[in-house]
Amino acid sequence: MRIVTQNIIVAMTFLGLCLSGPVLGLASLPRASHGLVLVLSGPWADREAAIAAAGGHGVGPTWAPMATLAQAGNPDFGDRLREAGAFLVVDGTAVAKFCGVTG
Repeated sequence: MRIVTQNIIVAMTFLGLCLSGPVLGLASLPRASHGLVLVLSGPWADREAAIAAAGGHGVGPTWAPMATLAQAGNPDFGDRLREAGAFLVVDGTAVAKFCGVTG
């Protein structure tokens, strides 16, 4: 029984470390309020409506369950999205470089 408990603890620790890497990477990116931004919020949030209400528009043909690339339309875009419930609003260009997109 003790070995099973130890294996479960090791597996959960490994899983936590694997999942925290991308989250920490995104959280370390600079906050953004203008230009191309990545908006992260819960899957229950209506990001499309929040982005439009904040004065921007979505970029790209698809929407991910928790993230959307958006083009900011005014200087307080990021602040307005955070007030609407977005977890993070980070520099979209930095996200593209983080993902290996160049040019």
